[in-house]
Amino acid sequence: MTLSKPAGQVSIAGFLSLAAMSGVTIGMAKIVTQLFAIDIGADAFQIGVISAMESVGMMLLTVPAGFIIARHGAKTVYAIASLGPLLLNLIIPFLGLWWAVAIVRLLIGICIPFRTVSMNSAFLSQLKRIGDGKAGWYRGSLTLGMAVLGPALATFLNARVSYLWCFGVIALLFGMMALFSLSFFPEREEQTPLPLQGGFLGQVGALLRNPDVAESCAIEFASGATGSLFMTFILLAAMALPGLTAADGVTVLLVDGGVTMACLFLGANLIRRLGRRPAYAAGLVLAIVSLAIAGTAGGLAGLIVGGVLLSVASALVHLVNMIVLSRIPGEKSKASGVYQLSQMIGSTTGALLGGVMSTVMPVQTVFLAWIPLLLLAAPPIWLLGRQPRAIPSPSTGVPS
Repeated sequence: MTLSKPAGQVSIAGFLSLAAMSGVTIGMAKIVTQLFAIDIGADAFQIGVISAMESVGMMLLTVPAGFIIARHGAKTVYAIASLGPLLLNLIIPFLGLWWAVAIVRLLIGICIPFRTVSMNSAFLSQLKRIGDGKAGWYRGSLTLGMAVLGPALATFLNARVSYLWCFGVIALLFGMMALFSLSFFPEREEQTPLPLQGGFLGQVGALLRNPDVAESCAIEFASGATGSLFMTFILLAAMALPGLTAADGVTVLLVDGGVTMACLFLGANLIRRLGRRPAYAAGLVLAIVSLAIAGTAGGLAGLIVGGVLLSVASALVHLVNMIVLSRIPGEKSKASGVYQLSQMIGSTTGALLGGVMSTVMPVQTVFLAWIPLLLLAAPPIWLLGRQPRAIPSPSTGVPS
């Protein structure tokens, strides 16, 4: 299979390799930054703020990034946006205050949307061509880097070299991706007529009035918040249990990453048989069970089981959302920007609200306290997806 661009073609293997490398930088930076924050004395609330700041930065520019990419193309935008994280990661090991680390993560987050929206929109535009069975391949490759290779590399380097070298490797990866992107991305994305009129806010509003887009974004918000909560506090939860360390928390993330990757690569055909709404419902049930298990676990096995179930839940809803959004007409960068904004808001909410909760309850109990919030969110999200259609959408390919 190939991804087309005006000047020749590139294989999907090249696209997925770039996605995996991008995931490595995300996963490695998350782990190394958390360990660095612990070393400089940050508490649970402060680590939650640090984790949320990158998402805050991304939230500010994710939707505008989609419109900028639609107008100017991903090639140059992606390369330039990679230079900011390259330089900023080199600064972090010289910082000694948690709030300074948080500010740098915020600045990195401002650069990231131009990269993630470029990748996600390119994949969405090709999904109808390569088939719905590959709906999870982009996120699967990203997860391979983010949840498996990145944490593994972070753990390996952290045990052997200084933080300066760890963040230096992250910076090097950003530089490599910037160079590779110049030969990878097309100058402009393919465009399809879309009944969106007006300026920036008018077009964003029209997208959100589409019930398929609105429901996908709302569910991605809830999924992103839950996943962010788990990833932010699993290291601290592991350290709070007798006989466990932060390395055991990383082990949980590694196992979860492997399960997520397998589900994303292999689960799309199952989703088509299961149906759209049963898949969403299954994701909710699995997420609740996973949080209950992780919140009451007395050892490593319980944390792993809880994390695995949450990984399956996240993969289920992502596969459905990708198939749905690939059927939305028009420039995929715009729909992708709105969709990823919901994910970023969710990630920010999960980390920040979890940090606030951790000030009044044990870290592990935060997982249990999140369950009522999911139950409260489910009915309005379901009603959101039942709205009358404001702009036409073709069949999603996923039965209701």
